[in-house]
Amino acid sequence: MKRLISCILFFLLVISYTNADSVKSNTRRYPKSKSGIIKYNISGTTTGTEVVYYEDWGRREAIYTKSTTDLRGVIVDRNTLTILEDNGLWINNIDLNARTGIRMKNPKYKEYIGLSRIELENTKKKSLKDAGARRAEIEMVIGKPCFVWTVQYNGHEIYLWNGIILKKVTGGGYLETITVATEITESVNIPEEKFTIPPDIQMKTLDMSIFH
Repeated sequence: MKRLISCILFFLLVISYTNADSVKSNTRRYPKSKSGIIKYNISGTTTGTEVVYYEDWGRREAIYTKSTTDLRGVIVDRNTLTILEDNGLWINNIDLNARTGIRMKNPKYKEYIGLSRIELENTKKKSLKDAGARRAEIEMVIGKPCFVWTVQYNGHEIYLWNGIILKKVTGGGYLETITVATEITESVNIPEEKFTIPPDIQMKTLDMSIFH
């Protein structure tokens, strides 16, 4: 459970970066891309693939991840699905192997909704500073110029292009894992089933306020 909560908290931090960079519109997480499919390769301690589907400017997003983690000889295979609903207000984390899932509200959501562009800019800077992050430089990923955000205390890096994560680096040393986009296709129709929780999944709702 501790590992799951840590993963959830880092995921919320990533989502807050994405929302913060989408300052041109407080109703669009991805203000320059209406829909798309992004394929990623995962390397390092964890290897595998990830596919992201999004539509309606990021109001709905589904992340399918298949990975294998080698913890010094202990092999862990994972098959997960994360579904974001209502512009990132709701987050569903699903274990497709165990057929269980956790649903929760994004506690960072209200920090960005309903604010003006200037207010969003100020909130973004404060949020990133509080998280120990700084925007380091610009790098190219699959031909797209990305702002690189670095969390200084743990070395995590997030590469954002128009608010979309094209690369992320987590962990450090032996535990370092790199997830990098290999292909992005925009303006496509996404099947409804990609955003649907399988009917046999046993979902539980998690109250994130107990961790504040």
